[in-house]
Amino acid sequence: MKWNVWLSMILWISISSSLQAQSQKNPVFTVEINRDSVLMGNAFKVTFLLENGKGLNFQVPEFKDFEVVGGPNQSSSFSMVNGDVSQKMSYSFFLSPKMEGSFFIEPASIEVGGKVLETLPMEVNVYPNPDGIIQQDDEVIQHNMDFFFRDNDEHPQPKMEEPQKKRKTYKL
Repeated sequence: MKWNVWLSMILWISISSSLQAQSQKNPVFTVEINRDSVLMGNAFKVTFLLENGKGLNFQVPEFKDFEVVGGPNQSSSFSMVNGDVSQKMSYSFFLSPKMEGSFFIEPASIEVGGKVLETLPMEVNVYPNPDGIIQQDDEVIQHNMDFFFRDNDEHPQPKMEEPQKKRKTYKL
């Protein structure tokens, strides 16, 4: 019984010190785009990322020069490795330009711990696309190539389900 009390006290102290260490990290709010140049008729991904904080009241910028073709997609993660706590939260959008030219993704804002954090504006250049070229991300291309060049033994065909056998049951 005494060991359980000591063990729970040690566990409580380690968790509280980890949470205290997390609260000492400054929250960071950034924006990322998967490409800063896009051909007309193609889409690109914009991700707003909050690290080391719990955000409230996320304000999406007005995408006046772009059409939102996907999103918002939200993801969050929490990890604790050797007492080092990290927390991430992201909001992603897929945007397609409405016209050619140089445009800015306006800042987004989020409230963390009573303070409002804003991202920096991001410039995106949109170029004409007379040949109708479709831009794809490396991830999409790799996935498509894996589909065509995969080994059939790697992904065996599903087997038909066998009929279930009847079992005898006895009441006691």
